[in-house]
Parts: sequence; C-alpha cells; structure tokens
Amino acid sequence: MIRALLRLLRGLGYLILALGFIAFVVDGSRYIANNEWSFLTLGAAVDAVLPRAYAGWETAAKLRLPGFLWDPVLTRALALPFFVVAAVIGVLLLVLGRKRKPPIGYSNRD
Repeated sequence: MIRALLRLLRGLGYLILALGFIAFVVDGSRYIANNEWSFLTLGAAVDAVLPRAYAGWETAAKLRLPGFLWDPVLTRALALPFFVVAAVIGVLLLVLGRKRKPPIGYSNRD
C-alpha cells in the first residue's frame, strides 16, 4: 500500500514537472516571438483549465477569507509564473515519493 502511494507520488511529480517544463518552453518561445517577457501565470493557467470553477472560487475566497489573506498573499501567489509553481510542486512530490535508501551493514536476506 505504501509502495503504491510512493509510486503514485513519484508519477505525479514527474508529470507535474513535465508540465512545468512545457510551460517554460512555451514562455520562452513567446519571449523569442514577441521580444518581451510574458509568463503564463498560475491564475491564467487555472482559469484556462477550469473557467467557471476559477471564477466561483475567486468570489468565494474573497467573501470567506480575511482581506489580509486574499489581497497580498493569494493575489501574489496567483501572479507567479506557472512553470515555477509546477517545478516546485513536482520536485516536492518527487522528494516525498522517493525510495528509502537501504541501511548499510544489514542483510536484506532475512
């Protein structure tokens, strides 16, 4: 059960890391074409994938969360480049799902 969970975490980590790399390549090609930096933000990526859910989530968060949490924290988090967020989450999942190193000096033939 734990091995399956670790494999799932590693698989999701590789998938999200690949998505981050793809977003980085797309942003790089957009920079070459337009000759200006323009990143796909996390908010724009979520809005592109789930347009209705993102709008509903945004209004619910504004109503239920305190103002100091919505305005400086979540708006800045949603303005981060998508490839950075995907890379950090992917690496975190890979670290959480890594295999344990076998202890040195112990036999595993028992």
